[in-house]
Amino acid sequence: MSQETTGMNYLTMSDVVLDDKRVLVRVDFNSPMDDNGNILDDKKIKSHLPTLQSLEHSKVVLLSHQGRPGDEDYTPLEAHAKLATELLGREVTYEDDIFSSCARNAIKSLDQGEVLLLENTRFNAEEIMNRPPEKQAKSQMVKKLYPLFDLFINDAFSVSHRSQCSVVGFTEVLPSVAGMLMDKEITGLDKALKCHEHPAIFVLGGAKANDSIKAISTILKRDGADKILTTGVVATIFMMAMNIDVSEVNRKFIENKKYIDQISIASRLLKEYSGKIIVPQDVALNNGGERQEVEVDKIKKGNLPIADIGRETIENYSKYLKEAKLCVFHGPTGIFELDKFRLGTDELLKAATQASYSVAGGGHTLDAIDQLGLGSKFSHISMGGGASITYLSGEPLPGITALKNNTFRYHKG
Repeated sequence: MSQETTGMNYLTMSDVVLDDKRVLVRVDFNSPMDDNGNILDDKKIKSHLPTLQSLEHSKVVLLSHQGRPGDEDYTPLEAHAKLATELLGREVTYEDDIFSSCARNAIKSLDQGEVLLLENTRFNAEEIMNRPPEKQAKSQMVKKLYPLFDLFINDAFSVSHRSQCSVVGFTEVLPSVAGMLMDKEITGLDKALKCHEHPAIFVLGGAKANDSIKAISTILKRDGADKILTTGVVATIFMMAMNIDVSEVNRKFIENKKYIDQISIASRLLKEYSGKIIVPQDVALNNGGERQEVEVDKIKKGNLPIADIGRETIENYSKYLKEAKLCVFHGPTGIFELDKFRLGTDELLKAATQASYSVAGGGHTLDAIDQLGLGSKFSHISMGGGASITYLSGEPLPGITALKNNTFRYHKG
């Protein structure tokens, strides 16, 4: 789909010659892994297959990351190359470095149709820094690699909310286009972002409450939602902002997650956008592994952890979703990994599919959708967690802005 047909102000793969070109592609192979270094979920790698299949007549080098420094899943990418080989049906070779002379020689020796995956980009300290594209272009990774390529493709929407070296640095020095997954994400999310039909309903939950609360602020500021239904840790914070006693164990949880500062933000949002932010009427507490449902004003009595929304809330929220013209679902409603506490997530996801246009994002949300077999029933499923909610908030993503600026720089004539 070309820029002319989409009206986009960035270029896609169909706008450039790919055959026999030396192409550097930023992908996101970052996947859940077990203690033995085995990849547990191939969704991320599979999502890039259309882009990689379209490059069968190019010399292709892939950049990706896995985990973060200090995390257990901060590993080399050898297993990713093996799995990509199986999924793609042609060999993806692995180089255990990023821009050493060995890595550069491996790149130079590629033949048409060959694919090479370089080492975890985050093994390079400069990759971790969030800096403007012009600064990232001066990094060692970019300076050493860019002369070896004709084109840069950003296919990693899910990391494009970060202004990191491998995401924005190459757009300063190479003609750059969006990959097929990137274009699909932007097109699918744009339909939600630019939707002017009402009601527009967002369900925001999960554990990353600070990101969700920032998104709530931005979404409501641009009048992007009629109602925001809070679940999970987000809901706990809003309940605390409403002076609901969530009990000591849940207060401690919020403290340990360093989310205490979010309570005053939630309080301001409730006052500023009265009636737009909905909190649960009842919750399911975890009583020794059993589901114990209580009204929110009774949470304090048990001093038990909140593990899901309750049935009244499920019924109330489901009505909103079924009547929605637009539904955005981001983050599970509770500890959906435990059978007794997945009811809210399951029921609201089913209801969300009945909205006129439905979007879901976030890793745990996608896992739940997979387990329910609902993938084909959503209008758009986003591989990007933080990136999708940032995009739907209306905030620019550095990786996409860099592609747009590159289009102006290289193709303005």
